[in-house]
Amino acid sequence: MTTDDPVSRMAQAWTTFDESLRSGNGFDDTVYDALAAALRACAAEWAELDAVPRLGANVLVDLFPATAANAALYGGVDADRVMRAAYELHALAGHCVALRQGPGRPR
Repeated sequence: MTTDDPVSRMAQAWTTFDESLRSGNGFDDTVYDALAAALRACAAEWAELDAVPRLGANVLVDLFPATAANAALYGGVDADRVMRAAYELHALAGHCVALRQGPGRPR
C-alpha cells in the first residue's frame, strides 16, 4: 500500500487525529476533517467489496473507543466536542462496512 491509497490515507489521518487528542493538543478541526474525508473515500472504494483491508478494519475498530477515551482528557465543551466526533466517526465507520443493497442482500 502506498500513501496514495485510501486505506493508507485513512490510517495516517487516524494516527494524526488520535495522537493530537492524546497529547492534549485539543480538537483540531482540520485534522478531523481530513480523517472524515479519508473515511468517506474508503466507504466509496469499499462499497462493492465483500471484505475490507485488514488495516482499514483495524482503524475502524479503534475509532469510537479511542476517541471516546480521549474525551476524558478534556472537560466541558471540549470533552463534548470530542464525544460528538466519536459518534460522527462511528457513523462514518458504519458507512465503510455497509452492505450493498440489492437481490439477496439485506436492506
